[in-house]
Amino acid sequence: MLRVLPALDDLLVSLADVMPTLCEALQVPMPDGVQGRSLWPILSGEPYPPEEFRSVYAEHGFGGLHYTETEKPELHYPYEGPTFDELNSVTQSGTLKMVRMGRWKLEYDMLGRGQLYDIESDPAELNDLYGEPALLEVKTRLLEELLKWTIRTEDGLPRGSYIPKKAERNWYAEYQGRAGHRIQRKEKAGAAHDES
Repeated sequence: MLRVLPALDDLLVSLADVMPTLCEALQVPMPDGVQGRSLWPILSGEPYPPEEFRSVYAEHGFGGLHYTETEKPELHYPYEGPTFDELNSVTQSGTLKMVRMGRWKLEYDMLGRGQLYDIESDPAELNDLYGEPALLEVKTRLLEELLKWTIRTEDGLPRGSYIPKKAERNWYAEYQGRAGHRIQRKEKAGAAHDES
């Protein structure tokens, strides 16, 4: 049963979160490859880890390089005339990845160009702060968050005899800080060294 909840302004969610939310609400398994996070506990007033929703990630583009304003590759319609098509080789050229966390938004493209915006003081994103030395710590934190999301949303191997361990509700926050695979390997290596 859904209840009216107070505003949750600090939670950053995405359209990608709709599918896992519906799956949990309907009590059906989430299909492999779904990248969003279930919002069902939030919507139903149950506990949830706020750190899971401290940032949101988005991608844009089909890959390759960006076309410039003067380049006009062949499209499936003429450039002249009353047409509207947002999903084409020009508008979707290149690759751009974005992370939003708190008041900050960081974008990074396939050529290694970054942009950093303070959304609170610059909601129109007119003042790029990426090169500001005073914001190096903010930029580093956002780059780390972007890298985390980029790895988290990679497509996994097709299922076969390989069965990936899945995070419940696609929530990864509760796994951060736990002893990981890399740490266990170091401990084993250390034990093997001690035995010799």
